[in-house]
Amino acid sequence: MKTNLKTPKLKVEVISPAEGRWEVLVPASSVRLGETSRELVKSKDCVDYLRLVTAYVGKTEKECKKWLDANEKNVVRIGIPYEVAPSP
Repeated sequence: MKTNLKTPKLKVEVISPAEGRWEVLVPASSVRLGETSRELVKSKDCVDYLRLVTAYVGKTEKECKKWLDANEKNVVRIGIPYEVAPSP
């Protein structure tokens, strides 16, 4: 059985927007963030979308990567859009 998911591969970024500060930017589902109602997505009145959010702020790139390695499972979980199975 083939799955027909339109989920793009997660692209996590570790950036330095200011000197001495590093951020982990992760794509997060609007439903999982609480911005979009799960019930509205189920009824197809709204769609779930991914948006970049800052998940962690550290002093060094190494510190951010260490946090990302420790929290990879949670980062993947919030980055999966809420999808409703197609009707038969």
